[in-house]
This record gives sequence, C-alpha cells and structure tokens, in this order.
Amino acid sequence: MSNRLQRLEVLRVILASSNNLSSHEEILGELAQNGCQVTQATLSRDLAKLHATKILTPDGYRYILPESPMYHRTVKPDVVPHYLRNSGFLSIAFSGHMAVLKTRPGYAAGLASDIDAHKLSSVLGSIAGDDTILIIIREDCTRQEFTDELGNVIPALRSIIL
Repeated sequence: MSNRLQRLEVLRVILASSNNLSSHEEILGELAQNGCQVTQATLSRDLAKLHATKILTPDGYRYILPESPMYHRTVKPDVVPHYLRNSGFLSIAFSGHMAVLKTRPGYAAGLASDIDAHKLSSVLGSIAGDDTILIIIREDCTRQEFTDELGNVIPALRSIIL
C-alpha cells in the first residue's frame, strides 16, 4: 500500500472517530501523532479526496465524512419557497410570441444560459440583461407548451403559473 493510501486511511479513521476536530491544525496534529507528517496543502487535497466537509454542530464546527448521517442536508418543507426564490427567477410576462422574465439583479445571464443550454423546442432565442431576459417563442408553440418546457428549467415557474 502506498504512503498516500495509508495516509488517507489514517485520516478516514481519525475523522470517523473524533467529534471535535474543527481545524486543519487539529487534524494535522492528529495525523502527526499517527506518524503522518503532511503539509496543510496535502491535507486539503486529502480532505477533498475523501469528500470530507466541515459542518456546524451544536458543539461547534467539525469535519465529517460522507458515511456520516450528518453529511446529508435535509430541507424542511416550509423553507422550499425560500430556495425557489434563490434561483433568481421572479416573474414572467407575455407579449405576443415574446416572454419577459424578471430576475433578481445579476441572475439573468446565468438563467438565460441555462435556458439556452436546454435547447427548448419552443424557444427561438433569448437575450439577457442584468435582471431581465427576453425570450422569443416559436410561432407554432402555445404559451402553455412554452411554460411547460420552461418549467423543467425553472421549477419556480410552476409555483407562479398554475
């Protein structure tokens, strides 16, 4: 077994068995006590390789591994509307075969890029500003067909248009 594989295994055991390692310095100390002298940069790469993450617990911050039950974030149903708002989408309005989407400032370009990447059959093209997206809808598509397709890209759209 290579040094790196041994070190990763030691690190995995340290993280799995300790509830109070909250900094790189503390982890480096534990590794040193177990015969693994590494730099902070190497530790960062090793933590990334193990998919370790730092979480906030009632006792403070700590590093955990994906096997930990605390690794998976759960979302309460009452906060879902907050996450939908964070997509940046605010509203949609129509004029003929054009749709104007309003977003939070700075979100339009990213959202337009997502729409373009999905290559929706109902969309001819889009133009984005800072907080507004103009979408040209194909003449042979209805607004309902367009909004159904767009709802796959912007789930928050479904909560606004029923």
